[in-house]
This record gives sequence, structure tokens and C-alpha cells, in this order.
Amino acid sequence: MLAKHIAWTPHGHEAGVERFYGTGVEKYGDFHGGYLNFGLWEQGIENYVQAAEHLVTQMGKMLGLNAQSRLLDVACGMGAQDILLHRIFGCTIDALDVTWKHVELATRRVSETGVQNRVRIHHGTATKLPFDDAAFTHVMSVEGPEHFNTREDFFKEAYRVLTPGGVMVLSDYNLHRKPRTIWERLVVEAARILWHVPRANYDTIDSYKMKLERNGFRKVVIQEIGEQVIPGYYLEQQRPETKKSLRRIRGFIGRYGGALVDRAVYKAFKAGLINYILVRAEK
Repeated sequence: MLAKHIAWTPHGHEAGVERFYGTGVEKYGDFHGGYLNFGLWEQGIENYVQAAEHLVTQMGKMLGLNAQSRLLDVACGMGAQDILLHRIFGCTIDALDVTWKHVELATRRVSETGVQNRVRIHHGTATKLPFDDAAFTHVMSVEGPEHFNTREDFFKEAYRVLTPGGVMVLSDYNLHRKPRTIWERLVVEAARILWHVPRANYDTIDSYKMKLERNGFRKVVIQEIGEQVIPGYYLEQQRPETKKSLRRIRGFIGRYGGALVDRAVYKAFKAGLINYILVRAEK
């Protein structure tokens, strides 16, 4: 059954993120296996879908998922990762995304796979989760928290919906160091604006950990793994076949906008300004 559609305030943050990610979704189909993440490009990974599934699987292992787990996946994209997690670990999943077109496609993908009784798709925002207290044993988000307005408000909500002893695992981006020059500030700010990242989410590892801990989380572990993620994704986006497919899916403007974001993120990473992190924390 299709989730309830929420109409975001036209000029609000959620509406902006939805417009950015919703461009061309109806044409996406099975391109890149339905995944949107940057992937984990470790040795032996030969293509994008392998890298994307490797990242999601590693996060499932970090969570410690099993058939008894009740998982909340926040920023689920088009649902491919939830079908994968259910297939590997057998867990029950509630998946939520701010982009209505993602919700529509994810609902259809789940139904076609026949797992709709175990994987449920919702439309909503990470900072006001439509779930009861202590409803989940696990929470995850794959590259969503940088967009949440704010990331710390999401931490509060994630803590609320977790059971005591519950585990949260995130893949996210952090400010590796503060910009030192005007050019560096411009690079970071361009990536932030183009990618709809609130300024409040400029977090170093120290401030990221502090926000988690002051909202009740413990045993916080944060790993910077950008070298295994960002260059591989950037090179994939530069392949002529990928560019051609994305022009067909998103149109010239959508593809060009996405390319600007990719380049800004890559340049900021190579300059040592930002990094990609895996985060694990417990309630």
C-alpha cells in the first residue's frame, strides 16, 4: 500500500531536497541497480552496483542485524538497499524518505519483490519521525544525515525511537578540517549549497561525536574512509556510459547540477577539507 503523501512547505528545506533528488526518478528504473550511494570501493570491487551493495552490507554487519531485528532506514532512496538488507539478514524494515518519487518507486520495487509484509515504505522527514518511542532495535541512514535539518535534531529522534541498547549506524560526510583560505571556503560552501546541506551540519569528528553523546548515545565510534569511497564514485560518474544514462534520466539541467555537486565534493575531499565517515553508536 502506498504511503501517505506529505506536502512540504514550498520554500522549506525538505522541499528543496525533494526537488534535487526527485528530478528524473520516474526514468531511473534499474540504472545502477536502483542505488544512489557512493559505494565502498575496496579490493575486488569491479563495478558500481558491487560497491553500493558492499557499503550497505558492511553497514548491516556493523549494526548486527538478524531475523529478530526491527530496523528503521532513514533516507532509504528507491528501496534497493532495504530489499538487500532483508534478503541477507532477514530483518523487518520500516524505510522512510523525504522524496515522494523515491517512495513511489521504492513501494513498487518492494511489491514486485514480494517482501511488502517485511519492508514498509514511508514518506517523511528525519527530524520528525512518525514512529513510537522505542519502536526499533536498529536505526541506519546511508548518506542522509548531511541533508537533515538538522543532523542533531535527527540524533534526538533516532535516540527516541531506539530501544534501550539499540544500535545506530550511519554513513555520512564530515568536515575534516576548517578551510584556511578564501578559495577553500568557497569550495566547501559551494558543495554545501548545491547539495542542500544546512550550515549547522558543518561537523568535525569531535563535534559530531559531541552531538551524539549529548543526545544520549554512547560507545560512539567514527571512522574516516573517504579514500575508499569518494574517488571510486567520482570516477564512476565520469564514465561516458554513466554520463549518457544520467542525461537521459535527469535531463541536461539535472545532470549538469549533479555533476557540479560531484566535482565540488571530490575537490573538497582531495583538498583535505571533507571526508566520508562510518559511524556506530548505541543507546
